[in-house]
Amino acid sequence: MSEAAEPRPVVALGTKTARDALAARGLVLAPHPPGTALAILADLIRETAANVDEVQQRLLQRADMAISQLQSVTRGRDRYRHGSTDGLLQSLGSEIDSLVARRGEGIQRLRLATNTYADLCDAPKPPPTPSRLPPPRRGGR
Repeated sequence: MSEAAEPRPVVALGTKTARDALAARGLVLAPHPPGTALAILADLIRETAANVDEVQQRLLQRADMAISQLQSVTRGRDRYRHGSTDGLLQSLGSEIDSLVARRGEGIQRLRLATNTYADLCDAPKPPPTPSRLPPPRRGGR
């Protein structure tokens, strides 16, 4: 049985998120006259996307470090066998949690900014995506 190759994580997640959100409304970030609402919002989108990209890159680096440390346990090469009882992941776990939270907040800000930009550009709204929830039951208990 062959395993499917795992997808590679998106390093430039903020840039991709902004580009995809705008493309769904038929837009790309365009130059605007300085000082206008659209120019300010476009700059905010670029800055937020760059910040999310940076957080994503740091998160992937820390996750790789954690994976490497945990793999030493599965191979029987962890520090415990050498007399050290320091925490295995030490501060990596809390740092990863913090980066995941920061990435999520950045993505939410990015979606808000791209939706506002698209609305100011009078771009048509994308069609609603079908719900993944099962339809409600009727007449049941």
